[in-house]
Amino acid sequence: MTAGKLSGQVAVVTGASRGIGKGIALELGAAGATVYVTGRTLDDRGAEVPGTIGATAEEVTKLGGHGIPLRCDHKNDAEIQAMIRRVHDEQGRLDILVNNVFTIPSEPIFEGKFWEHSVGLWDELIHVGCRGHYVASHAAAPIMVAQRSGLIVNISSFAGAAYIFNVIYGVGKAAVDRMAKDMAVELRPFGVACVSLWPGVVRTEYLVKSHAEGKVPFAIENGESPRFTGRAVVAVATDPKRMEKSGQVLICYELGREYGFTDVDGRQPPDLGAQFGVRPPSASS
Repeated sequence: MTAGKLSGQVAVVTGASRGIGKGIALELGAAGATVYVTGRTLDDRGAEVPGTIGATAEEVTKLGGHGIPLRCDHKNDAEIQAMIRRVHDEQGRLDILVNNVFTIPSEPIFEGKFWEHSVGLWDELIHVGCRGHYVASHAAAPIMVAQRSGLIVNISSFAGAAYIFNVIYGVGKAAVDRMAKDMAVELRPFGVACVSLWPGVVRTEYLVKSHAEGKVPFAIENGESPRFTGRAVVAVATDPKRMEKSGQVLICYELGREYGFTDVDGRQPPDLGAQFGVRPPSASS
C-alpha cells in the first residue's frame, strides 16, 4: 500500500520495543523510512512480555526500511534530548516523531478507585506517558521548524474523552490530546503538523497476557493489531494535505475508512467511538 512512500524520511518512534510502538515502527519501515526505535529494553530475558528495541529495528530493516535501535529512558529529560540530538547529528533531519512511549505501572490499572491507588501512580503514568511526549516534542520542534516540514504524532486513547481504566490514565490522555492541539497552533506557520491518534482495543503483548490471566474487564478478540495504528500513522504522514488535519484528534478506525487501509488480517476493526458514543473534542475547542 505504502511501499517506498517514506523513502528518505527519518522517523523516531518512542517506546517501540513492543506493542503499539513496534507496530508503528514496522509500518514506517515498510513504507521505506529510516526508523529510530527507542526504549529501554535491550534484553527481554525474564521480562513480563517479550520485545527489545534491537529486535524491532531488525524487523524494520527486513520490511524495507532502516531500523536503528537507540536506548533511551523516557523518564530522563537529558536522555530524551540527547536522543533527538543524535538523530539529527546522524541524519541531518527529522521528519516524523511518534510519541508513543508508556510505562507498565507497578500497580494494576484495571482495578481500584483513585483513592485506592498510591499517589505515586500519578508520577508513573504522567511522567513517561505525558511529560516524556512534551520533552521529545520540545527537542524535535526546532529541527522541524528549521526544515519547514515535519509531523508529530501523539498516541492517545478514547480515555481522553471517556472513563477508561482509571482517573490518572484519563487525565494523561486528555493532556496528550490538548498538547497536540496547542502545539499545532504554534507549529502551523512553519509547515509542521501535530495530531493525536486514538487506536481502539489493541491486542498488544501486554494486553493479551493480561486478558489470558483474567485481568482485563473487556473483550479483546475483535481488537486491532498494533500495525493498524502504524498504518494510520503512515497514512497521515504520506498525505500531501496533512496540514488540514493538524491540531485534530484522529480515530484510527476512521482513518482506515478514509484512506482505504485495513488491518493485517484484511478487516476493519470495530469503531469504538460509535459503540460508546464518544467523539474527540473539536479541533477548535
